[in-house]
Amino acid sequence: MRVGAENLLSRIRGWFERIQARFLRPIHILRLCRRRTEFFSIVNEAIQGAPPWPTDLVDRVVQYVLEDGNVNLSVYASATADPLDLGHALGVIAEGIIQQDFQPSAKKRAKGCTRGTLLIPINSLPTNARLQFTPQHNLNFFPADDRHYDLSIQNTRELAASILDGIHNRAIHWTSLGNDGSYRVQAAIAYSYCLSRFGRLDNGNPPSRWRNGKDLVSGAQIEILKHLANVSVIDSPLQ
Repeated sequence: MRVGAENLLSRIRGWFERIQARFLRPIHILRLCRRRTEFFSIVNEAIQGAPPWPTDLVDRVVQYVLEDGNVNLSVYASATADPLDLGHALGVIAEGIIQQDFQPSAKKRAKGCTRGTLLIPINSLPTNARLQFTPQHNLNFFPADDRHYDLSIQNTRELAASILDGIHNRAIHWTSLGNDGSYRVQAAIAYSYCLSRFGRLDNGNPPSRWRNGKDLVSGAQIEILKHLANVSVIDSPLQ
């Protein structure tokens, strides 16, 4: 009876989170830059420089942060600008879980997988920016579905300049992720949340409510999450 009641409460919490994500605008959004060298260069130039921003710097933000002006950018909702926020952790795992360096079979994570994140306040976006709640576009890490949005804007260069302004004014918080254990911290935060939401996480018998992704079935998602969080013994806190 206790397990049944806990499952019901977990389902209710999941429904509430989905409804909340659907109708409430995020306070911050996570955007990830996959190129470590370019990320640090952009951040350093934004901190040390001042607007109006050089054309080449704006061009690099468009290329490396905004995917060459992609109409719909994947972003993840975060309640705060803290890199230990749950939304930040879920977004980081969702964006990285498919890469080869994250697989349990990988011997050592390559330096090239190091990247950076930007936590952007919604109120710092240009007025023509639009956010659409799109859980179906989160491809391979189911627990991040309720945090996934598409960001679209008519003028990507205006958004790029706004990002540079935010970094310069310290309104946009940034962090780097690499081989120093920072990925493990993010995975541990995500793993703890998944335990509280789903109970015991067994990749051989995944929770029935955990859906398969585009490239990773539910069991594979859990296996990689456990590997990244360095979990050796899996015990649900509900047992």
